[in-house]
Amino acid sequence: MQSILPHRMIQKPSFHFLTNILRGNLLLLAYLLSNILVSQEKCGAQTPKSGEFENWISRKREIKEKEKQRSNQSLLQNTIYEIPVVVHILHQGELPGEGSNLSTDRILGQIDSLSADFRRLNADRINTPNEFLPVAADTEISFILARQDPNGQPTNGVVRVNASRSFDSFRNSDLIDMRSLSHWPAENYLNIYCADLKTGSLNLIGSAIFPETNEIPGINPEGDQLFLDAVFVDHLFFGNNADAPSFESRGRTLTHEVGHFLGLRHIWGDGGCSVDDFVNDTPLANTDNDGYSSPCTFPNPEDMIVCVEGEPEMFQNYMDYTNDICMNLFTEGQKERMRIVSENSPRRASLRSSAGLTSPNRFADDLALTDIVSPDFATCENQITPILEVTNHGLNEITQYSVTLLIDGVEAFSTSENTRLLPFERETIGFPNQILSGSGVQLSFRIDEVNQSHDSNPTNDLITRTINHLNSIDLPFIQDFENGTELLGNIGGTNAWNIRNAPNESPSNNALAFQSFNNNRSYGDELILTTPPLDLNGVATAVLSFSYAYSGTPQGIYDGLIVKGSSNCGFTYPEELFSQAGNSLYFLTATPTENEFIPSSQIEWKDTTINISEFQNTDGVRFQFMGLNGSNNIYLDNIRIEQSNIFEDDISLQSIRGPLVTCDDDVDIKLQVKNAGSQPITSFTINGFVNEEPFTQSFDNLFIQWQEYQSLGVNVTSLNSTENNIIINVSGVNGRLDQSVISNSIEATININTEEDDYPLTIDFESSNEWINISPQKNTLWISDTLPDGNISLRASSFEEQTLGIESWFISPALTTGGLDSAGLYFRLSYAKRSGFNDQFRVLISDDCGSSFNTLPPLLEASSDSLAVTQSSERWQPSTNDDWKEFYLDLSESIHIQDSIRIAFVMINGNGNNLYLDDISIRGNELPSYEDVFRVYPNPAFQIFNLGFNLPIKEVVTIEMIDISGKIILTQTVSNAFNQILQIESPKHSGLYFIRVSSSNFEETQRLLVNPN
Repeated sequence: MQSILPHRMIQKPSFHFLTNILRGNLLLLAYLLSNILVSQEKCGAQTPKSGEFENWISRKREIKEKEKQRSNQSLLQNTIYEIPVVVHILHQGELPGEGSNLSTDRILGQIDSLSADFRRLNADRINTPNEFLPVAADTEISFILARQDPNGQPTNGVVRVNASRSFDSFRNSDLIDMRSLSHWPAENYLNIYCADLKTGSLNLIGSAIFPETNEIPGINPEGDQLFLDAVFVDHLFFGNNADAPSFESRGRTLTHEVGHFLGLRHIWGDGGCSVDDFVNDTPLANTDNDGYSSPCTFPNPEDMIVCVEGEPEMFQNYMDYTNDICMNLFTEGQKERMRIVSENSPRRASLRSSAGLTSPNRFADDLALTDIVSPDFATCENQITPILEVTNHGLNEITQYSVTLLIDGVEAFSTSENTRLLPFERETIGFPNQILSGSGVQLSFRIDEVNQSHDSNPTNDLITRTINHLNSIDLPFIQDFENGTELLGNIGGTNAWNIRNAPNESPSNNALAFQSFNNNRSYGDELILTTPPLDLNGVATAVLSFSYAYSGTPQGIYDGLIVKGSSNCGFTYPEELFSQAGNSLYFLTATPTENEFIPSSQIEWKDTTINISEFQNTDGVRFQFMGLNGSNNIYLDNIRIEQSNIFEDDISLQSIRGPLVTCDDDVDIKLQVKNAGSQPITSFTINGFVNEEPFTQSFDNLFIQWQEYQSLGVNVTSLNSTENNIIINVSGVNGRLDQSVISNSIEATININTEEDDYPLTIDFESSNEWINISPQKNTLWISDTLPDGNISLRASSFEEQTLGIESWFISPALTTGGLDSAGLYFRLSYAKRSGFNDQFRVLISDDCGSSFNTLPPLLEASSDSLAVTQSSERWQPSTNDDWKEFYLDLSESIHIQDSIRIAFVMINGNGNNLYLDDISIRGNELPSYEDVFRVYPNPAFQIFNLGFNLPIKEVVTIEMIDISGKIILTQTVSNAFNQILQIESPKHSGLYFIRVSSSNFEETQRLLVNPN
């Protein structure tokens, strides 16, 4: 399931033309959507995640029904759920009420009609056909414009931002940019973005994010779902608009999208008669009723296919594609579904208790200073023109106010404004030009009077900014953050941006960190840093390069990073140079983690280079770095802005992605390349060796732009059933030689291994085992080590290894779960933290025989702090039992996988200290407390009894039950007996029985008294 569910797609001027395009070119559409938008063929039950989501809905429905039965509430009315809404109007500089800057009345009318549709208070409900009246529903969900903002200030729930542009709704980067311009925390507000979405040739007029669940990691495998959790609507279809293209808008685009936001699917299931929308009271439909309009005759005479005879399609449903004039109902089934989502989906349930529903304390006459529009923190001129934004937060209309401008605490200018400012309205005031006397000037504004009296709320009557007057800097501009930074903005202290230790090529490396971990603030200028003005006069070609490291969380809540450029000293930043969020941000950096992310080595960093030659021969060029808050930290390092000669034809081999170990010799190997040249790459050729056997491969019909990445499959054959070495070299680009030899060769190792073992098992390193010791860098840290007490364990030698980022893997054979009904992974670790260094240790599980270890959550992620039993600056070696930690990890979920399981212990070198691993076992979760090789209990037994094993090694055993006459009445063989519990049905007749267990190494018998009554 992908993240954005489309509403109606239109192309000016023909609506039907685009519909045909969509139906005939789904693969093209999926490419254009850039992994964000849903192609209709892939929605609903056909997608793997949708099955999980529907199972989740079913479970919640069953729980709800049982609760109703217990409390006898089936006849009681539901609670009406209120959802706070913030409408972000991203206009293009028009006055309110003009163009994309919609009027307040239009916005209020849209939210009113949204609530009316959901509450079945819509005037056209009288048009619902008699056939559907029994299921037409008041969903008992309503929407209000937020009453307080995330800062606790009063609001009317409308934010207006001059975006100075329209947006291409098919581009992920444009959606990220919309979010960056204005966003309130999605767990507390339904964010609705209203803008001109008509940049591309194919356009959405509305889109929304499907809800996540609290039991499965979202329904969106691409990862941007939670980051972009919002509803997007084109301004022409927001509210009532008789002049909207293709059909008259009555605000049903938003109704439709909020239906998706609360878990509804299209009524035709996006697949036809064989695909359901998982709502029982909406008739099956073969397709949408796209474009069907007045007089809305029922049944639709244009619909030639009816899925069930006598059940015409419910084109009146808000989740069809019918024109707004024909829509008029949700059903009882859809109501139930949306209310289940509202009660259980984490970022939907929290909306019902949001502070945005509550009005803060308001004062009679309260004028708030809400923004210093100009100047910015830095200016290229010593003359500034101050511009101030004020907002009426009070209850009364404001007709007069006075404001004083102060420079370094000295009053410079006072103004008295006569106005008509209604509650929540805002306006800007321009002040006369001021001359700065130097850098670091403090600019302040103070409210002196409101409505010929004192302001009723003095807490928002003062706003201050420090202004730096800067001269332009010549290139190169280099920031490595080892001795502070020249970037401008709020850095340090409690601010989001800080300089922190972040290992890269050395453990002591410093970097700039956007601290998103446990940071609930997601808005405001304090999240933006800028360069000083740069002089690019005489510069023909230049590049901006930097490194970044990032890790999201396993739940799929992601962050974003945007880089923009300005040619007017930062007055505006119209050029978006870099925009990434979600998977695309952490791709090739670090694995998602529940913990606060701190990079451990250079392998968790990614380099990027941006051509900024468009700013050539310009003075006052500035660049802006904006972090978008989600769940974990983003690190920036080695920012360089410099002249550069860019080759035309230059490809860079970034990585080979394939399994370290797998059972299958048909291996999927991906080569990721990057275009480092100025010309698009349309073809390239590689040559190389597989186990010293040469091969060549050509890639044609490509179009990789400068600095873009692409992953391509490599055709590798003749793999051995052991370790395989693959070497790849670039031999040509675009039919010519690569002009740069940098990053033109890469290699990888793949181990084909078909060894098998079963749960339960034990590895104590005293004897040989079938586990695999491998490293992608061919520099394994794991070695066998005999301790002073004679015990043999496995050691990861990080103390001696100074190359950071080496991954050393200790991987099990392919495992099956045997006869266990529950299982745990047990092992011991010994480690001492070395101050200033950070190693990482992970325990991973694969369900596809090792081909991937990232489809299931990690069993354990730990850094030096959580691993350590003590601290030591010396090479660590355990000497007593107190030097060891015991770990238990639940493997019960793997019982359901049955086979193709692999467990991996992974050490990632931070040059910290040696880590010891010993006594690995996978066994039943209930550990025996007895020394016998087996025990029968309870004794006496009734309907069933348990037989628990406690064997020193895994072996084949035979179980026999013998009655008092000596007759064998049960025989059972267990092929992998070790440490597990079997349940056996007791005989029907009471009496004394004997349980005999034997193997090649032992034979023992115990008595069992059976009393079936």
